[in-house]
Amino acid sequence: MVVSESAEVRLAVAREVGEGCRVVAALGATSADRRLDVGVDVDGLVLDLDADRRVVSDFLCRLVDRGFSGPRILLSSGFRPEASATFRASSHTHFALGRPWRSGELRSLLELVLGVSHLAESSGCP
Repeated sequence: MVVSESAEVRLAVAREVGEGCRVVAALGATSADRRLDVGVDVDGLVLDLDADRRVVSDFLCRLVDRGFSGPRILLSSGFRPEASATFRASSHTHFALGRPWRSGELRSLLELVLGVSHLAESSGCP
């Protein structure tokens, strides 16, 4: 699931992930909550942190309350590449990626955190 108020970000994520993967888009945290409430099953989240920080942090807390254990890829224009790489190595559930990202970088990160070697061929995509 990609959670962003920005249509540009949602489209960029969908393009990067490819056609062979099911991408559920949510227009912000409220939309993502509604989708999860009705039982939409996702393997991971790509979450745009450049929205209202309080809303985003509340949403991350609700994920814990839901027992969501899938990976969360946190996107932000404020992340520096070196810091993002360090953050990636220090967590099993939260991963950072700066915006804009290099072509193929999001796809590679998703393959790594979801444990698939060819994301487009996998049916277990976010």
